[in-house]
Amino acid sequence: MKNFFALIIVVSFFSCKKAKSQISNDDKPKKEMTRKNKPGEISGDDKYFEPGKQAIIDCDFKIPSKELFEKKMMEVYKIDIKEHEGAKALWLNYYRGEPTKENISTSLLAMLSGRYINYADGMDPDDIIPDHMCKFNKMIFYNDIQATNWFKTNASYAIVDLIKDNGDIKNKDLLKFVFNKIDLANANELEELLFGTYARGKDYKYALRKDMLDKMIEYGAELSQLSTVANMISNGNPESYEEDTEELYAYLMAYCYKAGQSGIIEYLYDTNPKMIEVFRKKDFYGIEDLEDFTDNFYKPQDKRFGLSSIGPDPYIAYGVINDPDGYTNLRDGKGTSAKVIKKIKEGEKFGIETNTGEWWIVVTEDGTRGRIHSSRVTVIKE
Repeated sequence: MKNFFALIIVVSFFSCKKAKSQISNDDKPKKEMTRKNKPGEISGDDKYFEPGKQAIIDCDFKIPSKELFEKKMMEVYKIDIKEHEGAKALWLNYYRGEPTKENISTSLLAMLSGRYINYADGMDPDDIIPDHMCKFNKMIFYNDIQATNWFKTNASYAIVDLIKDNGDIKNKDLLKFVFNKIDLANANELEELLFGTYARGKDYKYALRKDMLDKMIEYGAELSQLSTVANMISNGNPESYEEDTEELYAYLMAYCYKAGQSGIIEYLYDTNPKMIEVFRKKDFYGIEDLEDFTDNFYKPQDKRFGLSSIGPDPYIAYGVINDPDGYTNLRDGKGTSAKVIKKIKEGEKFGIETNTGEWWIVVTEDGTRGRIHSSRVTVIKE
């Protein structure tokens, strides 16, 4: 809605005053567009956006090609200019003829930057700084390093708001900056980033950004509060979300495992066993190794045994490590990228639960379960 609002503003105060490079059209009457608010639209900028007002910015911003313009509108603002009437009008108005430096107007730049730098912190509309607009658009269109560093240093809120509002996941540098800038250990901040401020308001529903969650895991963002966000959703109002709240809850909890929080999944299964079937019906949401964890790694509380436990021997064999380093890492999943639970030292005895594949499931003397590579195991008793 914010993007649409910005586009309405841009189109409405466009002046038909031709730039030097535009094709001559003197025989046609000149029209002046006027700004009209839609019902319920908040209007606090009429003081600046007067009908026909236009200014030329003297900066080295190069107007992007049509292809680049379309690409960035979709990547950054999630707007398809082929389908969005406001964006189509913008393109027709500002890209007739051969675009040059002289026909860069505040309206074009404001469409892409105004919400983030013009009115922040209660800034008066008359205090708009065109140079800041120029820098912002250079950052968006061309990943300009100097412009980006300026915003990181002087107006980081503009980058944070941009990512929060639109969920842009294409720019790795900006994403990492925002992940480090926001206090993701705060569940409310995490929830806001995952669902986006664009979904706020009584007429809108929360929509989970699944691609954002993938990027947060890929870039190692703080996700310790992900289970808290899942519980917030579970205890919230179902009508507030586009998806079914139980499915959202299950999805986020499953991603706790992908984020390396296998202990939370174990606790979830202990306290709510039906979630195993919820995960199974959804093919474990395509999360690698979650099905294996559920079927082979997880044990209900009443069936967990340590080596010293009294009861049926649950192991197919016993072993010790075979490692020249004198220790082997016990991990919570397959592969060397899986989280290290503890180190098994030379001489320690452990039980072997499964011996298929390269990564066996073993249980140490204190009952800790995990995986070690088969090449590091010497079987001492079948």
